Amino acid sequence: MAEKLNRSKTAMLTQKQERFVQLLLSGKSQRQAYREAYPNCKATDKTVDEKASKLLSEGKVRARYEELRDKVMSPLEEQAIATAQEVLIELTNMAFARKEYESYDAQGNRYSVKPTIAQRQRALELLGKAHRLFTENINLGNREGEGFQVEIKVVE
Repeated sequence: MAEKLNRSKTAMLTQKQERFVQLLLSGKSQRQAYREAYPNCKATDKTVDEKASKLLSEGKVRARYEELRDKVMSPLEEQAIATAQEVLIELTNMAFARKEYESYDAQGNRYSVKPTIAQRQRALELLGKAHRLFTENINLGNREGEGFQVEIKVVE
């Protein structure tokens, strides 16, 4: 109970919800985490999957998951083999054949080679996805180009 008082109101979870989040972060699937956090639940796998998904989509549960994930991931990201920027730079180098890569022949002799056309094309595809160049744009307005108005009400 003392643990609940130390967190903001939006982050207050039940013990079972907190356990669910902790289990997810330890590497359990949503189903496994739900079954362990709610041991009295005797539902089918399909129902448990639905309940686990719904639980994780709840605002305060999702917020707590992201808060803890960020605490865990931040130090790991600093030690990552490659940062996102480094990956994008390397993909760019491959896509435009800006450098050669080491390779070995059947006898074990080392030689340098530029990326193939297929490798360059794949690098361009991955870059395009990273920059969201291939997302579909959907015009939600009418044919004359007029938009529409949306009213959002917050209900508490």
